Amino acid sequence: MVATDVAGQAARRARRRAVVRAGTRPGRAPRSWLAVAGALTTAVLVACSSGSGGHPDPVDLDRATDNGQLPWTEVLLPPQTPTTVPFGPPGTDLPSEPRAAGIRVIGDRAGLYGGSPDRVLCDRQRLVDDLEMDPARLQAWSSVFQVDDVRNYVRTLTPVLLRADTRVTNHGFDDGQVTAFQSVLEAGTIVLIDDHGVPRVRCVRGSPLLSPVVNQDAEVQGDPWPGFQQDKLYVVQPSNLAMTEVTVVDLMTGGLSPVPIGSGPQQPAERPNPVAPVEAQAPVVDSPPAVVQQAAPRPAPAPEPAPAAAPPPPPPPPPPPPPPPPPAPEPQVNYPPPPAPAPAPPQQIQVQIPGLPPIVIPIPN
Repeated sequence: MVATDVAGQAARRARRRAVVRAGTRPGRAPRSWLAVAGALTTAVLVACSSGSGGHPDPVDLDRATDNGQLPWTEVLLPPQTPTTVPFGPPGTDLPSEPRAAGIRVIGDRAGLYGGSPDRVLCDRQRLVDDLEMDPARLQAWSSVFQVDDVRNYVRTLTPVLLRADTRVTNHGFDDGQVTAFQSVLEAGTIVLIDDHGVPRVRCVRGSPLLSPVVNQDAEVQGDPWPGFQQDKLYVVQPSNLAMTEVTVVDLMTGGLSPVPIGSGPQQPAERPNPVAPVEAQAPVVDSPPAVVQQAAPRPAPAPEPAPAAAPPPPPPPPPPPPPPPPPAPEPQVNYPPPPAPAPAPPQQIQVQIPGLPPIVIPIPN
């Protein structure tokens, strides 16, 4: 029994290594071209198979918090990972008509994802740090998206929560090689989406994601979760125009909230400016000493004339004139004392008698 399981796992790995990587790739081409090409590629992939010998590759069922196969990084989810799918306000219900080839939705649809402008959902800084610690792993990861600068590319991705079971092409890292396989991500899975609304990274262990290779005859393998329906799997198609923000169902309030593309906590830091390269010096080549002709002696310079004698200093200024003498005091004139007042006449009484001179009677003091 063990030998059979080991052989089955080896066979699945061999099939995954042979998977043709398909779907939209956010490489160096213009974003508008990528959106159109992604839509055309998705339509063509419905009728194609990535298996060998005409047998479609099986589709793995990946639960929301399952570590997955062949991880790329350490766990990027927060200690308390939200997995409850929010219902959303009226008008945000997703299409539910069963389709064997998958239910198509556009990436800029309002309420397609759950999210939060402030809550930690995916540690994008650790994603970049873990990849940059292993150059081979970093090169393999970047080759999936055909990008040169992984750090700046991850800065353009936005963490969201899937509100429905979603089909993708998943990727693992095995023995130094990228292994592609078809996968269904359970609703409640945290992913990073690009500015066209397409899932690009599964945040559990940093797995790169591309558009799925849809085949109605593909076998689903794994334990289905409650509510899983094979004819109700969603396929996200890129929006025609690049988004500046994505409208999500807020995980805290249940209402619609706009989240700017590339925003949120734990965003990778910008790459520091590279150090200016040191200019290489030309190698020193041994050579015979050059013959240097001695220059003729220069004539002695003419003596400089003696400096002229300094002019005599100017005479000192004349002393200031003496102050004028104080004015002479006015001569004092001795005036005679005023005469003494005449003594007052003695008091007297005059009696007038007709026909006679007045009679003066003195009054004694």
